[in-house]
Amino acid sequence: MLIDTHCHLSFKAFENDYADVIQRAKDKDIQMITVGSNSETSEKAITIAKEDGVFACIGIHPTHASDEKFDKEWFLSQADNPKVVAIGECGIDHFHLDESRRDEILKDQEQLFIKHLEVAKEKNLPVVLHTRDGKTESTGTAYEHIYGIIKDFGYFNCVVHCFGGNWKYAEKFLDLGILISFTGIVTFKNASDDLLEVVKKVPIDKFMVETDAPYLSPEPHRGEQNEPAYVEHVAARIADLRKQSIDDIVNTTAKTAKKFFNI
Repeated sequence: MLIDTHCHLSFKAFENDYADVIQRAKDKDIQMITVGSNSETSEKAITIAKEDGVFACIGIHPTHASDEKFDKEWFLSQADNPKVVAIGECGIDHFHLDESRRDEILKDQEQLFIKHLEVAKEKNLPVVLHTRDGKTESTGTAYEHIYGIIKDFGYFNCVVHCFGGNWKYAEKFLDLGILISFTGIVTFKNASDDLLEVVKKVPIDKFMVETDAPYLSPEPHRGEQNEPAYVEHVAARIADLRKQSIDDIVNTTAKTAKKFFNI
């Protein structure tokens, strides 16, 4: 069994066919975690997670930090739902910044992120981290930013979703006990050498696989809308890069995901 640890079935891209998308994944023995990015999509994720083999993660994406209020009581109450298995995605995003308001926006992002950490700690739930460097920044600027916040807060039950950094930052997160997760980017012809180095070096029990559907469709589905069934291509490419069997990657990442999300 494979587990797609990060997809967005509550997004508009799937509003007319998410049941079919779920069935195609289940036909391949794939379970999935559908991730909210604001209050609306988080609430819908909980509804979709009533389906067998589907679980929910609830949170507010950092790009919504300045325009959406975090209702802590709502998140605390929803965290008691047994199908809600994580808080997020949340974190720090340098990519979509309005540079004229950079300091203000980043302060809003930091405050929002800490509120997520508080809920996760209180409910003993893992956190799904969003971290993205700016367009013109040196590699790792956003990773350094979020690393500092997490270390100061002291809650390390986290996974860095869609990891795109280098080994230096992977190792820093791993040293805190934080996991990392790989998407279809690892299948791209232009995948960076830095990322592929991380794929090869990270201990097999310290990473998970995901699609980030409907985004980041892996080869051989580039140009199509991504979906959880395609996570098998992510696992296969990782097995190839690490020179390990696909069964090892499938079984170990599923075991890691089950333990991390308590499913």
